Amino acid sequence: LLQAGPTGKIDPTYFQSTMEYRQRVGQQLDNVLRFACTLRSFQLACAVLDAIVMFKIGCMDAHSEVEVKWFQNFMEEKYGKEGTPKLILEDTYLGVPTEEPSKDKEENKTEAEKKEEEKNKLVQLIAQSRQVTTTDDKMSLEMQITRQHAEAFTKEKLALCQRQGIPPQIGMQAYRESWFIIVRAYKLNEDGSRMSNWDGAMGGSNPNHFEVLKGNKHAIFDMLTEDTIASFEKEFVGSDVSDRKVIVGWPFVISNVAQKSGKVKIHLPPPDVPGKYEFSVTIKSQEFLCGVEEFKLVVDIAQGVKKKKDEGEEDKESKKDK
Repeated sequence: LLQAGPTGKIDPTYFQSTMEYRQRVGQQLDNVLRFACTLRSFQLACAVLDAIVMFKIGCMDAHSEVEVKWFQNFMEEKYGKEGTPKLILEDTYLGVPTEEPSKDKEENKTEAEKKEEEKNKLVQLIAQSRQVTTTDDKMSLEMQITRQHAEAFTKEKLALCQRQGIPPQIGMQAYRESWFIIVRAYKLNEDGSRMSNWDGAMGGSNPNHFEVLKGNKHAIFDMLTEDTIASFEKEFVGSDVSDRKVIVGWPFVISNVAQKSGKVKIHLPPPDVPGKYEFSVTIKSQEFLCGVEEFKLVVDIAQGVKKKKDEGEEDKESKKDK
């Protein structure tokens, strides 16, 4: 292609039809990923993420040591040793949701605003020390993510824009880098081992998500045959269901190639039963053949106090009963 391009031996419609095809396939794979998260299937979600990467890069096995090594060598040749895509995870936290810090620049703040910010930081630390209860509306999973490859990617993209005579502001607009976060939960025994028969009840809802989907007449059941539904339901029967069940699937997209770091916050429902729980977080790329980032957080859930309904809500419920 590199030799044929300058001599005009490439049909211009080739790339146009190829781009349209790749765009359509990419959209379908994204739809299947949402489908997997709706069904709470960890195995299917991971398989789809692997398929997305294999399709974008053009390889046959996302877990092949040969393919992964080839990709790493390619990235090092193009971007340097620091150009291998990798996320560095710091300040991981799971507990009571905290308020977002002010985004104003430090030099623009008055003394009163700085004092208020320090006060808010103290309030945040106090909030983080409070124990999550079974009746809380939500928990917060927070992490500081640093892109190790940000600087190397930015230099290469700027150099490419200069070689092609494209203004950097325009050339950088098309950049997209997608990652996907998958969260699973485990109830722990007193000795710290995982409970194999936990029903997965969280957020006060029915732990059997298939019954919930059927009760809500979800459109997904119009798409699947009875045999397909039955095969998915079997996935969540038996012991160690927590290994196979997704609590939350959350995508995050980097649209600024120069962005070095940022904070990600995801809200999760608290478990219905007090005790110790382990939350397993898996982060997979939708762009690169790179290692999977994983970490675990243990949180102690206390028994909460049921919230009293106000008079307005009680009146509405009494009217419904009548």
